[in-house]
Amino acid sequence: MVNPIPQGTTVYDAIRERRRQLQNKRRWRQLAGLWRTSVLLTLTGGLVWGLTLPDWIIRRSEQVVIRGNQLLKTEALQAQLPLEYPESLLRLRPRQIIHTLETTLPLQRVTIARQLFPPTLIVEVQERQPVAVATCNQCWVMSETGRLQGPASRWLVDGLGFVAPLSSYRAGALKPMPTLQLQGYFVPVKDPPRPQTMAVDGDRRQQWQQIYQILQQQDLPLTGLDWRNEQTLIVQTPLAPVHLGVVRWDSPTFKKQLNALASLRQLPQYLDPRQIVFIDLVNPDEPLVQLRQQPTQQPLARSN
Repeated sequence: MVNPIPQGTTVYDAIRERRRQLQNKRRWRQLAGLWRTSVLLTLTGGLVWGLTLPDWIIRRSEQVVIRGNQLLKTEALQAQLPLEYPESLLRLRPRQIIHTLETTLPLQRVTIARQLFPPTLIVEVQERQPVAVATCNQCWVMSETGRLQGPASRWLVDGLGFVAPLSSYRAGALKPMPTLQLQGYFVPVKDPPRPQTMAVDGDRRQQWQQIYQILQQQDLPLTGLDWRNEQTLIVQTPLAPVHLGVVRWDSPTFKKQLNALASLRQLPQYLDPRQIVFIDLVNPDEPLVQLRQQPTQQPLARSN
């Protein structure tokens, strides 16, 4: 606000006085702006300095808290974290951690939180129940992100095909243990980082997902799956092995084959199960059965 002009002054004196007052006011505004800028820069610099202190770094696995795991051991989850200690708590990438865990272990969901006081990484997981057992001889298994698990001979598989070694599970956590056996589920890795390194083939994982989905819907009488013969996928049933041939998981033929498996319950009404060597469902429209006393395949009897 400009002060009133004193009485007895000329017009020119009044103009000079107002100009001086406006200049003083402008200078005060500039000083106030500089002061606010200095305070802001000081606070920003202090914040940056504080965030880069050594106290914001996690140096050991004890600073990573795993929550929600009822089946898997905490050590098994920590071993798959893509962290290299010491790790800046604020520079790590939560999405990378989530993707690595969800594509390596049988986990439904992973969430990440960071705690600054004291510096702690909190990993919350939701697990998937294992439903099958895959075998290989003391092998390592590599995930799609390059993480290794093992070595182990028995691996537990969930409904989506993700695996973890039996040793990664808490003692007594799995009751009952899965009985469905998967053989040949793993395939060798090209240029393996360690001897006996395997991986889960993407097509076999998709086949397993389709079969497990049908299992849930129709309760098929299956005891195992065998991919060891590349010319045919063999489905083990209490009745006899069933040959499906070379399978494409997304083909209409594969879906017909899975539906045909459900009709095997009726087979003992027409044939003695003790005489069956294997069942051929390569062509699900014309199923065949190989009997022990006959050297040739016989058409499978159809029910009306």
